[in-house]
Amino acid sequence: MSRPASPPGNLGAQLLFLAIGCFYWITQTPFVDLSTNPALAKPAWWSQVLTVLVFLTLLSYAARSPARHALMQPRALLVALFGWLAVTAAVSAEPADALRKVAIALTIAVSASVFLMLPRDERQFGRLFATLIAIVLGLCYFGVIFLPRLAIHQPTDFLEPFHAGLWRGLYVQKNEAAAVMVLTSFVGLYVAKTWSRPAGLLLVAAALVFLVKTDSKTSMALLPVILVLAAVFERWRGLRLPMALGGVLALNLGTVGVVAFPTVRALVAATGIDPTFTARSDIWKLALSAIAQKPLTGHGLQAFWQSPALVGSDLRTQTWATAAVDAHNAYLDAMVTAGIPSLVLLLAWVLWTPLRDFNAAERAGNVTPLTRLFLRIWLFTIFQACLESIFLQTSGAGWFTFLVAIFGLRYQARYALRPLAMPEGRHAVAYG
Repeated sequence: MSRPASPPGNLGAQLLFLAIGCFYWITQTPFVDLSTNPALAKPAWWSQVLTVLVFLTLLSYAARSPARHALMQPRALLVALFGWLAVTAAVSAEPADALRKVAIALTIAVSASVFLMLPRDERQFGRLFATLIAIVLGLCYFGVIFLPRLAIHQPTDFLEPFHAGLWRGLYVQKNEAAAVMVLTSFVGLYVAKTWSRPAGLLLVAAALVFLVKTDSKTSMALLPVILVLAAVFERWRGLRLPMALGGVLALNLGTVGVVAFPTVRALVAATGIDPTFTARSDIWKLALSAIAQKPLTGHGLQAFWQSPALVGSDLRTQTWATAAVDAHNAYLDAMVTAGIPSLVLLLAWVLWTPLRDFNAAERAGNVTPLTRLFLRIWLFTIFQACLESIFLQTSGAGWFTFLVAIFGLRYQARYALRPLAMPEGRHAVAYG
């Protein structure tokens, strides 16, 4: 099946690509002062105007694209998911705020879907993505060197003074910065393969140094594991389902399971791993309690954590977890947000659909370096989601980049690729 050729990758489309990428990777609140509660940090008024302008420009481009029918697929599933999120937000304790966040989540999905159609071909995609992450890395290192109080955790941090000395760059927390560095490493490897080997390897080296300085054990451990898993995933078709679905189930059992099952807690402790997962277990207990209260509709998108009802409740005298900003588990947070139905719909979108699309891309002969990049991002995120709340976030690089990978696998599965000549024996492809 061939996809209609997109409009030429002109200067306007390239600038829009960089604008969208910077908007989500740099965020609207870079270099937050953590000496006060970071939850109170709000984007400047002009950033909201910029958000609207960028999104309207993106919609204008998408409306004129001959490939617009390919956007936001599988459409029926996405309509069901976002429709359910809207319904549950409307009946939540904070309907206006929850509905606003559903609208923002939808704009992020649309943006990610259009993002991949802006470059003219894979070589240009690699060059633009390299430029984007070079900007992000440059800002992170600039902060560490010239704005250390705002780019390195300090003893005066409001929430986590024990992280003092660890690098966070332009992001709010070291773990978020670490995840970005893993994604940057994947992009760097891709750039080295498709556009410029020296540039790609330099980006990887800079990202790895920064990753080590964050001391984020989860991200540092996942990076080499994902590279190996992706290679195995690509080579052995029969292992794909148990690796993706079974792996996520097993990791959730080994983490959240410490709260529900004493045997699991004992087994985790016996391996030498902290069975509280750096106090996440307290948050998971509270999340499970919140799910039990509203198993069908949940509490509304981002309407439970940090809500006045929770922060001002009697629970604050019983557990510190009432101060948490999320469940530190994306699968739990899906149920906290909109109940068990939302988890089912979300799993169908972020787990089953990409798995099926990769298989389809393989049958179509479309497993290219671009497909491999999307695969690595997808695998990293579904496993990282067992320890961090990534799904349906309304800001940040993680969720946006994950959606780019999901939609990218969809495009690779359904549309033929046209080879493009490249120097030095490398290759690139363009949808056409």
